[in-house]
Amino acid sequence: MDRAAILKAFEANLWDRAAFLPRVRKDAVVEETSDLLLVDSGLANAAFNTIGKSSLHPRFGSDRVEAAIKHFKTKKLPFTWIIGPLSGHGALEPTLKGFGLSCAEDEWVMAMSLDTVNIPGTIPQGLDVKRVTNATQVEQFAEVLTAAAPADETIKTFYTDTKEAIIAPASPLRLYIGYVGSEPVAIMEAFSAHGILNFYQMASAASVRGKGYTAGLMLTALKDAKKAGLRLASLQTPEASRAAYERFGFKPAGRIASYR
Repeated sequence: MDRAAILKAFEANLWDRAAFLPRVRKDAVVEETSDLLLVDSGLANAAFNTIGKSSLHPRFGSDRVEAAIKHFKTKKLPFTWIIGPLSGHGALEPTLKGFGLSCAEDEWVMAMSLDTVNIPGTIPQGLDVKRVTNATQVEQFAEVLTAAAPADETIKTFYTDTKEAIIAPASPLRLYIGYVGSEPVAIMEAFSAHGILNFYQMASAASVRGKGYTAGLMLTALKDAKKAGLRLASLQTPEASRAAYERFGFKPAGRIASYR
């Protein structure tokens, strides 16, 4: 698959995932048109509030850019405007800066083919990897993620409120937990849509970092995706982590930026 097709699948996956859980949350607002996506989770967490998918002309679409930003500022909610490789990267950034936003992250989009690749690596000894299939596991996932990030109870609220969509048999959202004994110590979130599995959240408890546990979860998810017939996997990562994912078989395909 060529680079343009990879990036098209990556972005389609990105926007579907951003809106998937908020669509089922009572207090959320999701507004989507062909050239703009606004996702307001109703929670004060920039990771769950997204503006993106923009193909707005930076000059003639400035009123709509301003209105989208004003939506969150009026409600005093943090948000992230995502500039994808096919949705305004470069062209829209001066406009966002003009409205007071700044670049919080500038990362690589990386992808790998699952058609013929033999996925490298082994599961670390003592790590039991499970895909989340019940409400208790959703709570465990949220607890590990909350502990790994700055304390923020909105994480638990978000996943608790949307747990039924998460564990539905046909859900495109794939959550994984790594256990040592009965203790959940590592988590990973991936989303399957448009023929591609894209990785999002990855975290582990401070006591087990450096043991390769999140890599073990990724290995399991990649093998599951290949068995399910998916052709591609992707993720986004800063330059500092690029080499680690290249050893897995991922290759750079584009750039993505987050503005806040």
